[in-house]
Amino acid sequence: MKERPLIVVAEDESDAAQLLDFHLRRSGYAPVLAADGLAALNEAFARKPALILLDLMMPKLDGFQVCRMLKSSPITQHIPVMMITAMGTPEDKLRGFGHGADDYVTKPFAIPELLARIQSLLARPRPFSHHDYSHTER
Repeated sequence: MKERPLIVVAEDESDAAQLLDFHLRRSGYAPVLAADGLAALNEAFARKPALILLDLMMPKLDGFQVCRMLKSSPITQHIPVMMITAMGTPEDKLRGFGHGADDYVTKPFAIPELLARIQSLLARPRPFSHHDYSHTER
């Protein structure tokens, strides 16, 4: 059995979500897709992923709201959040970091750079937690 880090991909654009899903699987991760902010929040609390890739402009809850909720809960506050968005002004980035984002990537992005950033975030030491951050492949 091979352990793969679980990553919640919160992206409402289907083509972008599928592209991320493909490259993450190919790189040894176990992505779980969420098409809106509420679904992303539910997946994060239910699955306790190793990382969350979070679009900002999504239905139901936007990425800023989701990030703020994740970072304010003891259950999910330790999970790294990488915002991935077309909103690339310095003010947008500062707002993202202000809500607790661990990284901020603007669209369009290069897949190799995104994967390197993911690897870097996952390599950072995290506070002790009882949660399992991986998905077992059978």
